[in-house]
Amino acid sequence: MVEELVSYLKNPHWRRQQRWRKAIWSTMARVGLTGLHALPMNRRWVDIHRRKMPLRGLDPAMAGMKIIQVSDLHYSPVVWERYLIQFVDWMNELEPDAVVVTGDLITGGYRYADRIARILARLKAPGGVICTFGNHDYSIYGKNFSTEGGRRADHLERSLVREGLIVLRNQVHYFCPNGAHVPVAIVGLDDEWSGSIDAEAAFKGVDAKLPVICLNHNPVNCNELMRYPWQWMLSGHTHGRQVASSALGRRLYPHRYRHFTHGYYSVNGRHLYVNRGLSYGQRILEWCRPEVTVFKLEAAEGEGSGFGVQEGEK
Repeated sequence: MVEELVSYLKNPHWRRQQRWRKAIWSTMARVGLTGLHALPMNRRWVDIHRRKMPLRGLDPAMAGMKIIQVSDLHYSPVVWERYLIQFVDWMNELEPDAVVVTGDLITGGYRYADRIARILARLKAPGGVICTFGNHDYSIYGKNFSTEGGRRADHLERSLVREGLIVLRNQVHYFCPNGAHVPVAIVGLDDEWSGSIDAEAAFKGVDAKLPVICLNHNPVNCNELMRYPWQWMLSGHTHGRQVASSALGRRLYPHRYRHFTHGYYSVNGRHLYVNRGLSYGQRILEWCRPEVTVFKLEAAEGEGSGFGVQEGEK
């Protein structure tokens, strides 16, 4: 009986389960439990989004390679290990050449750092698993408690590195698989909310002629980072949701209004993609479904810099 129930939850016929699952999620939302992720997720409800990633200066040997982005795992008392492992298994089936994790790996105490490192170490990608940090990786302390937040982030970094993962905190990693001569520069920015971001240090020495991908957890500062030579920026943080969307909200909390919430944006001639994340989403909403983004590298057309100044648009 128990095995049949587990099988039913893992491999449901979505049309038959949609009503009762929606009812459960709606009830959870009313009592503030939208962040609870314990049961296995129906794969048909997960958005495995495939998108081409044109890059100027891309080595022909790297055309067709796949970079997978995930974000906002939020491993914690309300996001369980078995919920996250199912995504790891699905990503391995996609055979990525590299995986990038754009922040908020945990929302919990020190013990979750070691656990998320072991989970991510299960990923199979020849180019490695590259992680940057978000606000929750510094806990909820922010700038007012930067000392404790820094200790937690440092502990998380040590846990990830010990498992063979790559951590970028205002640093650059050069992705250059066998057969390629020109690398892709992957620049990882540290968290903006905690005040740890240092774009000047991160981009120092990065050749603007190389194809450059910037990992930046919170896309709020996208326009401020136009002075640096990235072609693509991969972000998360928003969970696909708008904040302060009403006229009153924009008046009372203008700084909280989000110009970039989910999906692809063309901003000043460059490319921004905001991943909705795996956890803490309003799962009953179509645009807040858990997301795994699969980018396929290709050479961009034309030789222009593309660093224009026109107004961004989605």
